[in-house]
Amino acid sequence: MRRVITVLIALFLLAGCGSGGNQPAQKSVDERGMRTDLDPLTRRFPAIGDPASAHWQSGTYGDDRVPGPSTRWIDAVVELDPEVANRLRLDTGPPTGTRPDLVPDIDAQVPDLRLAPVTGFGHGDGVATGWSVQGWLVEGSDTLVLSAQGQ
Repeated sequence: MRRVITVLIALFLLAGCGSGGNQPAQKSVDERGMRTDLDPLTRRFPAIGDPASAHWQSGTYGDDRVPGPSTRWIDAVVELDPEVANRLRLDTGPPTGTRPDLVPDIDAQVPDLRLAPVTGFGHGDGVATGWSVQGWLVEGSDTLVLSAQGQ
């Protein structure tokens, strides 16, 4: 009987580990939904300076019902001060035809223009400890698209 229980537990654990495959983790939006307050963004990402406005959402990856530590995420579209945008523009790569993997409500805020990745964004003094950030400037504007993960 012990062997049967052990085998059942092992099968249950293996089924849980393999259910995701190579699919990316699902982003769960927290109860606050769409946000426009700037302070949480400027505290975590000082490289954005004092933006004019932002639309953003945050949450955790995976299923909130599963216990354990969670990785948090933030997706945002930020209207930067022109001086900050010009500074970031110095560190951009060539515009690409690809779009970042954003939650639908934030993705809808991104103009249908090409995005130039900000290569130096997300490192050093411009980002709070524990966060990894990718940023893209919308071609011909001061709009920054931001996707971050952290604890």
